[in-house]
Amino acid sequence: MSDGWYSKTNETIIPGNPDRIKATWDPLQYLNLAKYLKVFNEYPRDFNPRVHGPYCPWRYYGKRDLHFGDVKLADVPAWIARRDKTPMGIYQGGIRTFWKFYRAYLDNKKPNLIWYTQIFVVASLFNFVVFAIPDRKHYKWAKYH
Repeated sequence: MSDGWYSKTNETIIPGNPDRIKATWDPLQYLNLAKYLKVFNEYPRDFNPRVHGPYCPWRYYGKRDLHFGDVKLADVPAWIARRDKTPMGIYQGGIRTFWKFYRAYLDNKKPNLIWYTQIFVVASLFNFVVFAIPDRKHYKWAKYH
């Protein structure tokens, strides 16, 4: 019986074998993506390990400010103006939110179904806004006569 392509002795189908890849030019080596993605892998600008200790991804290391629930209605525009609205600031805020959610609902001894429920509600609202509302635009709120 000869060794077919499906045989364990055929080294050309072993994953990671560089000889089975016949490409002579790899475009990814010329893009140097690490240079552009490096900024997303750095600590926040205000983090100081001598002051703050070990890095916590869910903690904000900038200047302390009021929580949104403690802001008076007249001070909301000034509070929004103090936020970091750069793309990196928005990215870091999203990362902090993810880690707060992960730590609160997933990374504990007895996780429950709350996080499933929250993700389902957000997906349902997104589905309603994106797909259901445009389908109902031709309906009119009028009396039948």
